[in-house]
Amino acid sequence: MVLVKVIGEDGTEGIGYVTDYHHIKEGVYFSDLLASFIERVVSKFVVGRDTTEYEAMWDEVFQRTTRWGRRGFVIHAISGVDIAIWDLLAKESGKPLWRLLGGYRSEVPTYANTAHQLPPKELAAKALEYVKQGFDAVKIRGSLTAVSPDVATERIKAVREAVGPDIKLMVDLNGTYDLNLAMRMCRKWEKYDLFWIEEPVHPDNLEGYKRLKRSCEIPIAAGEQHHTIYDFKLLLEEGVVDVVQPDVGHVGGITEWLRVWALARAYGIPVSPHLMPVISAHLVAAKPGTMWIEYTAPDNPLRSGIFDVFDEPKSIMYAKNGKVYVPETLGIGIKLKSQYQF
Repeated sequence: MVLVKVIGEDGTEGIGYVTDYHHIKEGVYFSDLLASFIERVVSKFVVGRDTTEYEAMWDEVFQRTTRWGRRGFVIHAISGVDIAIWDLLAKESGKPLWRLLGGYRSEVPTYANTAHQLPPKELAAKALEYVKQGFDAVKIRGSLTAVSPDVATERIKAVREAVGPDIKLMVDLNGTYDLNLAMRMCRKWEKYDLFWIEEPVHPDNLEGYKRLKRSCEIPIAAGEQHHTIYDFKLLLEEGVVDVVQPDVGHVGGITEWLRVWALARAYGIPVSPHLMPVISAHLVAAKPGTMWIEYTAPDNPLRSGIFDVFDEPKSIMYAKNGKVYVPETLGIGIKLKSQYQF
């Protein structure tokens, strides 16, 4: 995790963060490069500016770095700084972030990310454990980086049998299938009444999304590997997704997430934020047309970092009966554990 801090003239601090690059290869990280890029480049567009200039700051750094990063690394850096700016802006405004952005609801629905790397029967038991805790939807992983298509099918069958017909079940393929495999497995999985399949093909395979949407009865969700409103514009204009999943740490921060939300709202497509639960809870609490947040429990190795680094907001970090609650503290409500304060 890369933590970002911006400090106002009166000493008020805004805290943002983006997650580690842990999907590349085991033992390979370059979060230090991300932190260096934020300090050496992005900060030059921010220092000395008023927080209300968040649109101008975002557009300036995006336009000036277009040659090197309309997606990926550069957008992640912009995201972390933008989140910190919004935290500071909300504090300066005397409001929690979710109230500043709209104040739609304080109770936020969730689904349980169940991306544990376990054999099918053990994974089914874990999913049932979450259901007993009050979650009415679970998502498992079926990507080629995790399991074979046959094992993915065994996982789906085992989890559906364990949780019963009334629990929503989603499968994340992380963009690892080619079109032919995605079409074949989609037909095979239709009998399990999946709520969605997530990122069935590579994020740049727009033609694959088009053809799959025409042939697959299972709803399609995508967006965690799409960056800025321009990627989402293609998904929505082509009508290839039933749910969009902007990740506030990947899409360009809160400023760009709000643009994506507004576009999806115009198309009548619901928004289900990808991970980043502490920030995503504020966004879902603020805006209609949002479904829920993706919740990762403390025992989930996928995103255990927030429990290691953050003391607050506990009302978001620890779900109760499948719900989290946005705090009334100013800003986002992040409080770092003492060893991570800077």
